[in-house]
Amino acid sequence: MTQAERAAASDRAMIDAAIELILERGTDGTTLAAIGERAGYSRGLATYRYGSKSGLFQEVSNTIQRRWVGYLKAAVEDKTAIDALCAAAGAYFKFVTDAPEDIRVLHILLYEGAAPNSDLRGLAKQAFARQITDAEAWLKDGIDTGTVREDISPRDVAAQYVAHIAGVTYMWLLNPIEIDFAAIHENYTRTLRERLAA
Repeated sequence: MTQAERAAASDRAMIDAAIELILERGTDGTTLAAIGERAGYSRGLATYRYGSKSGLFQEVSNTIQRRWVGYLKAAVEDKTAIDALCAAAGAYFKFVTDAPEDIRVLHILLYEGAAPNSDLRGLAKQAFARQITDAEAWLKDGIDTGTVREDISPRDVAAQYVAHIAGVTYMWLLNPIEIDFAAIHENYTRTLRERLAA
């Protein structure tokens, strides 16, 4: 392999190791040295590559979010308005089903951002802001084309949409036996159409 290929392979290995360790030990119990060792490299490589735990955790979050965006783009394509909202919700449910470990780690990192003076606060705010911005744009398109009611606030509905998905996911992660994600998803998308259709 070239140097660039070796660097990319070591990055992938360390991100995978970080995901495993966060699931096993949480963020406090996950160290850069342990990540390097778990990935099969030196104890100092993760520190050299990412600088700090915060830097590594941000890269873990970015990696998982890139995987999620692949699902999102494939589902939404050129859809707008309510169709785009429902397609995005469906893509998220598929991502949760296909990659539950990714989702669990992502939520661990996002909710760490709520802690006082957390280094991950900015990461969490950006992640939720992007989701709200996408949903708001789809709703505005729907109002412009006459498929979404004019009397709604796109920003408020978008925030409620993101809060619903984040909240249901969190409850499902805590108690997957009692939280029927599939049924909640189906009911929610039906309610969205009924509530928002012009």
